[in-house]
Amino acid sequence: MKVIGVLLGGFALLLLGGSFSARLREQLKMLITVKQLFLRIDRELAVRRLPTGQLLRVLAESPDFSELSFLKEISARFDGREPLEEVWAAALDRDRRVSALPEMAALLRECGGILGGSDWESQTAALSLLSERLDGLIASARERAEKEGRMYRSLGLLSGLLLAILAL
Repeated sequence: MKVIGVLLGGFALLLLGGSFSARLREQLKMLITVKQLFLRIDRELAVRRLPTGQLLRVLAESPDFSELSFLKEISARFDGREPLEEVWAAALDRDRRVSALPEMAALLRECGGILGGSDWESQTAALSLLSERLDGLIASARERAEKEGRMYRSLGLLSGLLLAILAL
């Protein structure tokens, strides 16, 4: 019975390390998706010159951004009576996945303040600057996911082994 308990405890520690590592990879994936969102908004503004409401509907309906749940809420709530920046900020505040990454949330807030606020050229220029700043976040998240992810997996494995040794 003792052996089964030790094995289960070791397995739980191994899973815990893997879970922390997976969370880092998920954050990196989210940052990359936001980068794709910025590029798509930039392209839609520069090429198709969509009005803000239509742009929001296109983004919300895109399968590429299905994990960005705040887009659907923004698209549904924005009717032009309330400023887009306020609708955008309220939707971001309710999205837990966005609030888990404060630097990304700040860039997304800025994006909401940019859309519909000026001419297309100014919006695309501002989005380019946001994309550059996001590139730095992606690079550091990638490095962190590699280094800390490996560390979390190793610690999980070593903790499980230590538990087994101590129990025997």
